[in-house]
Amino acid sequence: MIEIIAAGRSVSGRLRTENEDSYFLVLPSDLSRTDKKGHLIAIADGLGGHEAGQIASAAALEGLVEAYYASTSPSRVEPALQRAVQAANLRVHDQARRNPDYRGMQTTLSCVALAGASAFLAHVGDSRVYLLREGSLSQLTDDHSEAAELVRLRLARPELLADHPRRNVLTRTIGSNLLLRPDFRRLAVKPDDCFVLCTDGLWSEVSDEEIREVTSQQSPEAACDQLIEFQLGRASLDNATVEVVKVLSVDDEPTEADNWLNSLVSRFAGSRSARNRGAT
Repeated sequence: MIEIIAAGRSVSGRLRTENEDSYFLVLPSDLSRTDKKGHLIAIADGLGGHEAGQIASAAALEGLVEAYYASTSPSRVEPALQRAVQAANLRVHDQARRNPDYRGMQTTLSCVALAGASAFLAHVGDSRVYLLREGSLSQLTDDHSEAAELVRLRLARPELLADHPRRNVLTRTIGSNLLLRPDFRRLAVKPDDCFVLCTDGLWSEVSDEEIREVTSQQSPEAACDQLIEFQLGRASLDNATVEVVKVLSVDDEPTEADNWLNSLVSRFAGSRSARNRGAT
């Protein structure tokens, strides 16, 4: 089991009456959930008028959490997370289909499941997940936007991404298509690792270096407050949400996924050995 401390904060942009962002944290006190599936941290940034963006982001996180921790969910983290992301997509898509006011609503979705000694990431859209490790900050997710695609094709410079006119044109979102193509990633976790999840309203205004400096020096709660203050101080009109998760300790025991893989390898090795003995 991974022991963490975590915090989150979300604010509406200037001149906005609604916040289309949503976030979710499963904290260490939620033992009934964390003992099997670990901690789940998620963030979403909704798109659409008539409050549809807010509805989309909230519905996506509700669908994600319910499916991930459901009794019928797969016991292993990776397939459970994959199924949960699909469930989130179906919930948003279904609500948009049933209510004319919500037609076309969509949302980004980025989440991290911390279980055993691993972090399992799922990502759709242009919200981001960063990892601060040993003083170095790295972006773990790729933005699904037309501007980011131009950067990957070397047709635009990375430093211009935050102000690019095609930055807000997303190529993948939750709710836009029944055939969802999320990005999934798994990595080992170390004590003192710090994960930062944020919507584009934050990372477009606050630099990676500022995120690195703040999260390396402050507690998760203080870091969230400081990063939001940076964003508000730059007169941004967009909503902004950030979550900061610091790893206190990591259980060295293998995850369920590791146990499953080791069991499969052992069965394969055993059957191969038996065939070899029979051949002699």
